[in-house]
Amino acid sequence: MKRVAIVGGGPGGLFTAQILADKCGDLCQMTIFEASDRLGGKLVTRTFKSAPMVLYEAGVAELYDYSQFGSDPVRELAERLGLLTVPMKGDTVILGDKILNSDADIRRKLGPETLAAIDAFHDMCEREISAEDYYESYWRDDNNHPWSNKTFAEVLDTIPDEAARRYIAAAVHTDVAAPPHLTNAMNGAKNVLMEHDEYLRLYSIVGGNERLAQRLAETTAAEVIKNAPVSKVAKEGERYRVWYRHDQRTQHRDFDYVIFALPNTWLQNIDFDGRKLRMALDAHLAHYDRPAHYLRVSCLFKEPFWRSKVKGSYFMQDVFGGTCLYDEASRHPGKRYGSLGWLIAGTAALAMTNMSDQQIIDRVLDSLPKSLADGRDLLLESYVQRWVGTVNAIPGGHPAHDLMQRHRPEPTDHPGILTVGDYIFDSTVNATYDSADFATDIIMTELRDQKYRPYADELVPSPANAHALGADYHDAYANDKTYEESYAEYFDENYNADLIKTIWGDKAPYKLLDVGSATGITIELFDRIGVECWGIENSAHIHARTLEKWKHRNFLGDVRNLPFEDNSFDYVYDTCLCYLPDEDLDKAISELFRVVRKGVFFGGITSDMTKEVIEYHELFDGVQSLMTTWQWSERFMKNGFRMAINDPKVLKKVWRIECQSNEGDYPWYPDAKTMRMCFYSKPPTGA
Repeated sequence: MKRVAIVGGGPGGLFTAQILADKCGDLCQMTIFEASDRLGGKLVTRTFKSAPMVLYEAGVAELYDYSQFGSDPVRELAERLGLLTVPMKGDTVILGDKILNSDADIRRKLGPETLAAIDAFHDMCEREISAEDYYESYWRDDNNHPWSNKTFAEVLDTIPDEAARRYIAAAVHTDVAAPPHLTNAMNGAKNVLMEHDEYLRLYSIVGGNERLAQRLAETTAAEVIKNAPVSKVAKEGERYRVWYRHDQRTQHRDFDYVIFALPNTWLQNIDFDGRKLRMALDAHLAHYDRPAHYLRVSCLFKEPFWRSKVKGSYFMQDVFGGTCLYDEASRHPGKRYGSLGWLIAGTAALAMTNMSDQQIIDRVLDSLPKSLADGRDLLLESYVQRWVGTVNAIPGGHPAHDLMQRHRPEPTDHPGILTVGDYIFDSTVNATYDSADFATDIIMTELRDQKYRPYADELVPSPANAHALGADYHDAYANDKTYEESYAEYFDENYNADLIKTIWGDKAPYKLLDVGSATGITIELFDRIGVECWGIENSAHIHARTLEKWKHRNFLGDVRNLPFEDNSFDYVYDTCLCYLPDEDLDKAISELFRVVRKGVFFGGITSDMTKEVIEYHELFDGVQSLMTTWQWSERFMKNGFRMAINDPKVLKKVWRIECQSNEGDYPWYPDAKTMRMCFYSKPPTGA
């Protein structure tokens, strides 16, 4: 049983513990070290003393809903934990004393030219980043986009109408949490597009966003040690020693893995012992050292005086560089009271942290427009919460690194040190979950590999054909049956054809390449349903058993050097990539990209298949590149492919086909989200 330390009891640490327990809780024991006396980090929901029934968010203001595109793991987790949600919407922007609730207000108060300039800028952002690209957020595309090398200020300054520029800058400022010159145009544009329902929607947790952290804490399988700040980590043999302060003394424990689920600024306070580890973490910290800042000012009023003039769950105002005001009672109903929460961002928030709470409160009340200024006389109670340096002005850093490098800073001598955080992706709670999901993929893969292939490192490949499977692989393919005797348990031509029809809309006839075709049995089966199938197989032993009638279509060859012309096939069905070593994958996948016209069904073995299937079929036998489907998706997209399924309705149909094919047997994939990353499209030339 491996031991895993999770440093940080905020959303990242709690997500990590929950996901790891789901994936491989039977293979590890977890301990969460939290420096404070509470779990939850930036998920903070509080009440007012004079009105205890009135809730307000002192930390994370909202969560992002991506469910219209497909899997939204944070929302799905909230539902699984029994939490209800409430949607949030806000279109109002206040410029000076002008309250702009709608396009009609903008046209009337600022002029039609200003409205046209605002619309033109939004249209430009949509052309640069489609809703599909926004959801996928593939980091290599972002790196190559020209806006990644421009500041957001440079792009804003192209707006010809100054009122329009001010409107957009104010509307997006709190989402970016930095002034336009301190973030890049790509990040700025993504936050502009957050206002569009077709890109994402906002919601809160009923009873407060902290309820998410509370439910995770209540259900965690991890040991939790509060008031235990970690001060130092060092390699001790094959394990990692963690020093922490608890009960007024310094203690230490040893772990197989240490996951740092901390903001970049807090991570800098830990001593990483050993030159190589220290230098790797220094480089990691420097890459993401783009601190951004927030202040939350929460005020209780006798009544919601603003509602007759301002609509929505929140509204923006062009003060302090651009500030968001949340109508807290719109999501947390509080009887007759009104509660406003100011979210002040960027350098304005940083400067104001030097003021006293009362000075800050006075400043925000003084900033109300004239038509709302009398509301300050209704004030009952106020609080200030400082969140300095807790988010990132350029999430993911620039240029963005591959996901393995982001989460494993020193893979050679310290592979058990991993990092998790929103700063690694896009500075949201959703990003924290994604980061925890990827980091736990790494651990799950290694723990399952160690359990199901304990002697894999001792296997010596045949020097004659180092990457070909041995004769015994196909001669004892399943339960001591040969490949020919057992292939029907693993292959169904109608299943494959149904998936291709559902995902890409194609019916036979079309041309398909089976990569890892063995004896070429699949060629005959596909031929029966009108699909022209060809095969490539690198094992001379099994290829020699190809039926005479199909020898002209079943080639003995190498996926890394395919004997076919460019764009020879409509589709590729692959089952052999996982049997190649990691260093050969890019070459092989680039060859698939070269010969295919439409798409690839990756049917190889992955580490995140269900435990029952892995055990029953001994799936890891012979596998050289063991990865999760997410890790495989990184390799496919690196070599030009893009995700083939972007419509949740299509994914639902695909999952139904999968479940029907496994009826009565163990499911191969744990969920539809995992299976989604088995299908890839080749973008049209020039796309």
